[in-house]
Amino acid sequence: MIAEMRTTAVLVLLVSGAPAQGDQSGAGSPNDWPDRDQYLALEIGSAPGILPRLFPKQKLQSGQAMIAGVNNPFAVHAGLETFKRGGTAADAVLTTALAQISLNAGATVSYAGILTAVYYDANSGKVYSLNAAWNTPRYETDPLSIPAPGTASGRTALVPGFMAGVQALHERFGKRPFAELFEPAIWLAGHGFPLPPWVADSSRRQRKSLERLEETRRVFQNQDGTYYDEGELFRQPQLADTLRQIANEGAQYIYRGKWAHDFVDAVQREGGKITLDDMASYRALWSEPSHATYHGYEVTSLGLPGLGGLETLGSLLLAESGNVSKRGDYLHSTETLYALIQIAKIEAALSIASEDHLRMLFPGLDLAPASRLSPATTKHIAAILRNRNWFTNALKGIPAPAPNHSSNVVAVDEQGNVAALLHSCNCELWGTTGIFVDGISIPDPAAVQQAVISRTEPGGRLPDPTNPVIVLKDKRPVLAASAIGRGLQEVMLQNLINVLDLGMDPQVAVNRPNFLGVFTGINANGSSQPQLTKEVLDYGFPDSVIKGLKKRGQDIYVGPNAGAQSGYWIGIQIDPKSRALSGGATRRLNSFVEGY
Repeated sequence: MIAEMRTTAVLVLLVSGAPAQGDQSGAGSPNDWPDRDQYLALEIGSAPGILPRLFPKQKLQSGQAMIAGVNNPFAVHAGLETFKRGGTAADAVLTTALAQISLNAGATVSYAGILTAVYYDANSGKVYSLNAAWNTPRYETDPLSIPAPGTASGRTALVPGFMAGVQALHERFGKRPFAELFEPAIWLAGHGFPLPPWVADSSRRQRKSLERLEETRRVFQNQDGTYYDEGELFRQPQLADTLRQIANEGAQYIYRGKWAHDFVDAVQREGGKITLDDMASYRALWSEPSHATYHGYEVTSLGLPGLGGLETLGSLLLAESGNVSKRGDYLHSTETLYALIQIAKIEAALSIASEDHLRMLFPGLDLAPASRLSPATTKHIAAILRNRNWFTNALKGIPAPAPNHSSNVVAVDEQGNVAALLHSCNCELWGTTGIFVDGISIPDPAAVQQAVISRTEPGGRLPDPTNPVIVLKDKRPVLAASAIGRGLQEVMLQNLINVLDLGMDPQVAVNRPNFLGVFTGINANGSSQPQLTKEVLDYGFPDSVIKGLKKRGQDIYVGPNAGAQSGYWIGIQIDPKSRALSGGATRRLNSFVEGY
């Protein structure tokens, strides 16, 4: 399908060069791709804030297998190549996720980050929920004193779950050899790829942190101390060596092997509290998925201890109880749009605020996560929402959403297995500590989650806002979707309504304008104080709708990237009768859909 999706000429070709020492070709190596360089050339636009050029107006369809990802066409194609070798949906999304990190030089996602996924297994006919989110250090006893972004501190690191999640998903649902999943990522790190402009520019802007430590300087600077420029062949030989070790030894290399020792040493030198016991005791969690019935569909997402799935499903239940979809299309109906904005606000408050604060705001509301999707809780929240000004005082004291650099991928294989995966660093680009360990970037997620950590048992699993979704109809999957960004909940809600209620193809759905959550960007006076009663809207909503929102007391900011605030959605729809696949991916980034 790539020929259908190219709408511009290829701008950059791979700079030729000898393979890195030790480079080996395996079954999954890009050395075997005849059009490898063309896929690498598509990476030139894979950056936050760069509009993609990949999607035509026609539907993106296939009949057997499909994969979609935010950013990194090369990585998405690596997943498709996995399908061609008989890989499952699990094999494909993991191959893509591993390659995405290598292509991003650990900036927006990291091998020391987190991973969550929902997976439909065609053999059992069941959906499974995988949580490989952050663990807190057992000896971090004063989390409220963890430094904020901008202060280099090992205390801002948390126990990563990404590699444990990779191995757990592969062990349960993978078919190809574990080491094979790593081959595209290893090839990219060892052989190198033309450095995209956004990575080159970002590394210079982040030089204060990236120049702080010698190991990190070696990643981004030539021997003469100059930064790699855009288009230069960018190699990460230390990372390639580390990935080979993981491919050969499994995730235990990260949690009990040499890398674990190197990581703990690096973090503790900077004042961090993570220990070898913290690493060795980490486990990915399989939990009961959260699920809710919405207009005859069974919508499934992540189970506890994550909260993102509950937030998405709770929003759908409120929309159904209020007959929101019968009020008209939210793009043209002020009443519908206003209702959805209020639903998203209150569900976010329930996920973000402390229990004490919520008791004060909503006396009598059952706050137990297990009751979040109950009819009684839905009825109670719906009653609160009938007061149009409920949020005027309620949102005071609720923290704004934290930075959420992430990536995601969804896939459907020939056997009918379905995967929706998200991985994240929960940080700004590379974080602000500038720590790399054996080629792997170390995020600083604790720098923006002090309050959440203080409410979590030491050594426990942090609740996270991720919300990959698989939708079933008559017990068969009809949609897989995943969203990232500060507005991930808002764009997931709107696109589920677009597809399930309005009957839209995923690409048509995702091309529409969205509301994107509370304003956390730059104000007119240049300050960045969040305004939680103000809502961000894309361009494209009719003036009449915006005026109608303001008449109802909803303050509005209209414009793209309000302080990098946005949401990015991908989805694959499955026709339950013909099994035809239709894919869609956000046009805000250089996303990619491919199938056969």
